[in-house]
Amino acid sequence: MMQTTLWYDNYQGAVYPLDLHAPPAIGRFNRKSSSSLVEICSKYIVRDSSLTLHTVHCVPKEVRVCLMKEALKDNKDRAIEVLISNWHMESLVLRDLTPNLFTSLQPLHDTYYLSDIVRQGLRYTTCLAHTFLECVKKKMPTKLRFLDMSGYPTAEVILYYLATHCMLAHNEARQTAMVNMYNTAIQYLPTNRASMHADNSLPESVLVIKLDAFVTSDQTHAELCKALKVSGFPESKLRLCIEKLDATCLGEPKITIMLKQIDKMILKGIRLKYNSLTCDEFMKMEPELRKFQNLTALDLSCNTIHLYQNDTVCERMSETLASLPQLTRLDLSNNRIKNRLRLILQQMNQSLRYLRLCGCGLTNLDLTYLAHSHHTSGLQELDISENTLSTCAISLGQLFSSAGPSLCVFEAEETKLNDEVWFTLIHHMLSLEKLLYMNLAENNFSANTLQCFMQVFASLPEVTCVRIPYCRECYHLDENTTDDQISMRKMQFIVDLYSVADQVRGQQKDRLKIVANDLSRIDMDHI
Repeated sequence: MMQTTLWYDNYQGAVYPLDLHAPPAIGRFNRKSSSSLVEICSKYIVRDSSLTLHTVHCVPKEVRVCLMKEALKDNKDRAIEVLISNWHMESLVLRDLTPNLFTSLQPLHDTYYLSDIVRQGLRYTTCLAHTFLECVKKKMPTKLRFLDMSGYPTAEVILYYLATHCMLAHNEARQTAMVNMYNTAIQYLPTNRASMHADNSLPESVLVIKLDAFVTSDQTHAELCKALKVSGFPESKLRLCIEKLDATCLGEPKITIMLKQIDKMILKGIRLKYNSLTCDEFMKMEPELRKFQNLTALDLSCNTIHLYQNDTVCERMSETLASLPQLTRLDLSNNRIKNRLRLILQQMNQSLRYLRLCGCGLTNLDLTYLAHSHHTSGLQELDISENTLSTCAISLGQLFSSAGPSLCVFEAEETKLNDEVWFTLIHHMLSLEKLLYMNLAENNFSANTLQCFMQVFASLPEVTCVRIPYCRECYHLDENTTDDQISMRKMQFIVDLYSVADQVRGQQKDRLKIVANDLSRIDMDHI
């Protein structure tokens, strides 16, 4: 059965990079600039589809682009239909008409904001895909032949809709070819016979749709594989191109079949999360992965590829990563890596910009390698959450020092960091000159430790946001403690932290944003 729920967390991480320095894209967080007169007029016009239709035939063609931008921004579906029906160019590239949704640090700590931008992206792609095909089937006077929706999430139901229409176009083309053969053959018969005519719902010209695919169901998988297969035929009239593939809950055999059908030069991102991939299944699949020479992002997280004590698979994975010259974003979370990080990453020529290794059983040996590897020269985002780092103070300090000139995001959530370890690391934080965001949630710290941390963290030149746990003193219990008292302690704790941060930063910098979270698992022995 086709997946109807939306996996918001699939639209972040390795495959969907964030523009960390840009402001938030939508909502109350967005800093709106002043609009031009053309933009103001366009915004008014697209409110009414009849007025939009009248305007399209009166204004220069260049103004139609501005009308489309405003219609997409305000989700004016009927105005978008009018504009696509009368589109004056052969191509429409969504990223040229709408702002990049994946910007700022907000998606890293705000799930509501992440769901907002994903829903907005789905509105764009759903409206454009459906409207484009309907206009084509209605024989509207559009010149549009290439629709590029890549970089924005596409709902699985829309992917299925496009794949079925791709097969429809293929079957119509076969029917037309057979009718033409019949009509040619009857010309040589001694008796006259009526010729046949093929009714086509799609035009004779080639239509191309480029998009990101999110596949979770067997039904969509089967239709997409067939659609990709026929898209490679020279006579195909409707072709699908996949730039990013997210295949979830399918398993290795189906994934391998799908990878064989995708254009090797177009695909740039692969996410294979929750597929229960084993070491043996990775070995079967990796020859296909090597063929994607333009791949920039690979996510193999949440599988069962246990690399610990399996040097053969480590070497094959290392060879595979080394064979992908454009790969700069990698997620191997929740696969057992313990003591094997060097063997996996050392053959890569380029340095990684994004590396996520959550729940991998990392050790001092792994972090020491990472701190001295060539990857730290360009590493911008590092997530080592859900690893036990209580004995890794020295290697973490080395990592801060070596990655400091480039590291923008550091996450170490639920890593059993304690007061002693963090006091050791505090002076190494001064090396993090490019750091924008740090996540230390789900660790057990005292109020004194977090205040000392804030004195150093707030002094860093680029930081804008930090995510921390409430101090353990907030949860101190006795016979008279109430929930209201705990809430008051938390509020006072945040006030005190802001006081420290504001005093350090003064009036010259924007105020630091502090996101505090409850401890989901509280160690009562340390309260």
